[in-house]
Amino acid sequence: MDARLLKLFKKLPAADRRRLCEWTQCSLFNKRPEVAALCAHITQHAAHPDSMRAERLHEAAFPGQVYQAARLRHTISYLLQAVRGYLAWSEWNATSDSAPWLLQSLRKRGLDFMFPYEEERAMKALEAEPLRDAGFHYLRYRLLQEKLEMASRSERSARLSLQPLPDALTAFYLSDMLRLACVALTHQAVAGQAYHFAVLDRILDSEDKENLLAEPAVGIYFHAYQMLKNGGEEGETSFQHLKELLARHAEIFAATEMRGLYLMAINGCIRRMNAGQRTYVREAFELYRAALTRGFLLEDGWMSGFTYKNIIRIGAVLGEEPWTRDFLQQYREALHPRDRDNLYKYNLAYLHLQKQDYAQAMPLLQQINFDDALHQLEARRMLLRSYFELGEWEALDSLLTSFGAYLRRQKGLGYHRTTNEKLLSFVKKLVELPSGTTARQKLRTEIENTPDVAERQWLLERCAG
Repeated sequence: MDARLLKLFKKLPAADRRRLCEWTQCSLFNKRPEVAALCAHITQHAAHPDSMRAERLHEAAFPGQVYQAARLRHTISYLLQAVRGYLAWSEWNATSDSAPWLLQSLRKRGLDFMFPYEEERAMKALEAEPLRDAGFHYLRYRLLQEKLEMASRSERSARLSLQPLPDALTAFYLSDMLRLACVALTHQAVAGQAYHFAVLDRILDSEDKENLLAEPAVGIYFHAYQMLKNGGEEGETSFQHLKELLARHAEIFAATEMRGLYLMAINGCIRRMNAGQRTYVREAFELYRAALTRGFLLEDGWMSGFTYKNIIRIGAVLGEEPWTRDFLQQYREALHPRDRDNLYKYNLAYLHLQKQDYAQAMPLLQQINFDDALHQLEARRMLLRSYFELGEWEALDSLLTSFGAYLRRQKGLGYHRTTNEKLLSFVKKLVELPSGTTARQKLRTEIENTPDVAERQWLLERCAG
């Protein structure tokens, strides 16, 4: 049996497998009864390897007939084709507005008497929708395009205003291109991959710029783009415009898109925070709170561990302790069950460490085990600090050994391996440090002159105390 077909069936949710069987049973989509029979058999028995043997599959598709390998291969191929058709149709059915396709069908079939009614109905339905995102402008363009095609065929195009057509297309193109440019600039900052948007920049520098930006779908992404692209006063101005537009236009974008926009604005804050602009710590905090209030930080009903962690970190830095502890508890259930316990204990331990309550942090950290390497590294560093501060020297020695082994064992850590190895080396020196200020000052100087050391500030403080 084709391995792709079996893997597909195993990966598809039960509801999709059921609908796929219905699809193959409909003569509009499949005229081969053996394909429907094979689909039903695989749906029922995919988890049982013995039932997936070629002979059993052939018997399911061709009951009582002599086994023919070539015929079975052809049937499997037809079933794969049916699966492709079903997957494409289900996605189209779930995400596509059928109105432009209906108008196109009426036009091509010469059903002119139906066209005006359906075109007016589609336009009224579109205008009644609250969303004014890129998808709205594209759908409007498609409806106007069909109206123009019908009018030109009946020689009435002279009475038709053409301006709305390029306006709708321009709004769609610019908003979607600006969204893509924002994603590219974010990726460029992380991965160093250079992107160029010369055509986009020339359009945005045109004399008609203000009219273009008046459309919320264009304006909101334009200011996000300028914020990510520019520093200084220009970037600050764009950030303030973006923040204002996020508050004003929350109802005209889908929640998933608003989530992306808020995270984009927060990412701009984090980049400026990392560059030493401390005022953006408060800006990021307020953006997080606004997004939480509107329910924009959940994806498929869950909050990501990184968002949960970032909010707690920023709240702690600002000294918003009561609010941060309330958030920690309130959104615990919003974390995916797979990671919930680890993430909760990890962040609770962090808050204890912020208060130098190492005795409360240590038992929590001992219970944590992350699959994610970066979370695991930070948890181990937090535990290392707790052992050191509490004078748990045997436990610290054991952790230094296991931490070093973990770093050697993990692949793909990149510079994180180096920074953490330097931390372990300096902690060992700290433990063995003879009494006296001269020795401590010498080690402090060595730490200051060594690039890329994890927990550098904590190490320097330990040398001073």
